[in-house]
Amino acid sequence: MQKKIISVLLLISIALNVGLIYQFFYKGEKVIAEKDGRSEIRMAKENREFVMAEMRGFLESVQKINEGIAKNDPEIIAKVGQQSGTCKVDAVPQGLVKSLPFEFKQMGFQTHELFDVMAKMAKKKYDRQLTQEKLNQLLNNCVACHKTYKITTK
Repeated sequence: MQKKIISVLLLISIALNVGLIYQFFYKGEKVIAEKDGRSEIRMAKENREFVMAEMRGFLESVQKINEGIAKNDPEIIAKVGQQSGTCKVDAVPQGLVKSLPFEFKQMGFQTHELFDVMAKMAKKKYDRQLTQEKLNQLLNNCVACHKTYKITTK
């Protein structure tokens, strides 16, 4: 009897955890389609400021990586790639992830990962052409995001 109760409680706990993970990490808040075809993501002012600052940081990193490619200097690329990589994910303000639609999160994580990939490539086996291709992938993410979303405050 006690094993049955523990099994039922375990199943309930797993179901609740799956539901919470879905709610907070995947679902995000609904977005409202704008007249210009983009979807609006509404968030707290502080979170919007964080996202905008991160995007400006991405743009600065892209410029520096491009400079590293032009100068054929993998050290620049490695340094900048690490600064904008997945290590930045730890600095995300509380509540921000919940407010983002799943597709936006996917693009954001993929962008951070591409910075990591370029940093690793620059450190281990630098290939100018391949780095340029990864940078182009990253820029495609940026363009897709800006074409798809508009971030406003609540």
